[in-house]
Amino acid sequence: MSTHWVGRLLLLLVFAGACTASGVDAPLSTVGPQTTTSVTQALLPTTASSSSTVPTEATVTTQSVSLPAEGPIFDDKTGMLLLFDDGLDGVTAVDPDRRLAGRSVVEGQRAGDEPFSMIRVGDSLVVGWSDIYAVNLASREPTSLGPATIFVPAAEPERVWMIDYPGGRIGSGQPRVWQVNVSGEQITEPVTLLADGYPAMGVIGGLVLQLGNGLDLWNSSTGKVTPLEEGLPGFVSEVQGVSLVWCAGECSSLIVTDTSTLASQEFDPPEGYARFVGQYFARFSPDGRYLAAMVGGPGPSEGEALWIVDLHSGSGPVVSDPDTTIDYLAWAPDGTQLFASAYSYSQTHTAIWRYQLSDPDLTAVVLPFGGALTPVVADHDLAGVYIGNQPSSDTCPAPRGQTSGICTFSF
Repeated sequence: MSTHWVGRLLLLLVFAGACTASGVDAPLSTVGPQTTTSVTQALLPTTASSSSTVPTEATVTTQSVSLPAEGPIFDDKTGMLLLFDDGLDGVTAVDPDRRLAGRSVVEGQRAGDEPFSMIRVGDSLVVGWSDIYAVNLASREPTSLGPATIFVPAAEPERVWMIDYPGGRIGSGQPRVWQVNVSGEQITEPVTLLADGYPAMGVIGGLVLQLGNGLDLWNSSTGKVTPLEEGLPGFVSEVQGVSLVWCAGECSSLIVTDTSTLASQEFDPPEGYARFVGQYFARFSPDGRYLAAMVGGPGPSEGEALWIVDLHSGSGPVVSDPDTTIDYLAWAPDGTQLFASAYSYSQTHTAIWRYQLSDPDLTAVVLPFGGALTPVVADHDLAGVYIGNQPSSDTCPAPRGQTSGICTFSF
């Protein structure tokens, strides 16, 4: 996997004060879509509860990479569009059912080294650094969320956290933090984050902070900090409602913590694998029952695969592809399909996979074009505006330089 230590490196750079939110040819790190669910507002806990280890079992299945000559690129129709951050200033939309792709500029999107380049919040894409925007999936209409160095996902529905450093660079001083919703309304008053660590993403009632020697929960109402991990670096992957998935140190185990009680479940990698890999190495299914996690061997690029964990039983299949490795994960909104993709910025091909809960195989195809980073999955009926109904040209350049419109091509 080409980028699975980038997030760990980003954390070290933050503490060294060397990471900037500024335009470069490609982002250091990106993240897939965030699923929002209705949750009850609660303050962060002040006491910890015990954790438990859940046994795991796994079966490995593989399927070769191929692209059908015609028809849907997977075994059957998905009903979905895959929207990829292109690493520049727009989105590459892929319709796997009609074999069409569209490239277009997204207001507010720009190249940079921010930790989140494009995420889904409700029915909007949130993009940008310095000036943050929410772009409606159905209409492509942008809404300014205001100036901030970066944004990170919030656990509360329809919201993000704005993170603004006084020097305009990640790690340059104590940041001011506040919440806004995707309509541009300010939900909380800006406050200075008087705590150590990097605000990785929101939890209910506050933020989770990554430190070089730990992981803390910060309560926005009281300013109180509650340690989750001490002694080893902590790495956060995703928050859904009150559930936080993270790992520590070499990520030899996966931890799911209920941030309202601090009760945790710990998962060892399935047999044949040594650790969890990737910057955002695990993704909750929309209903919270399953967790898709990227696993690997002891080496830096050894044996990467997907583990689909049933959180009720602690077990599930491992699916892998012998020809290439996976960098990004994104669940379909209905939770029955999981999509994965490989980093293809400045490359000529993009590998994508589909896994269905009803099918033990991982279906993989290689698209004859690159420029794909973080994926967001949306229902075709919702996000069809990002792609034309038929090809508009034989060639379709990257969005940079396009002032408006969508360039559509077939593959």
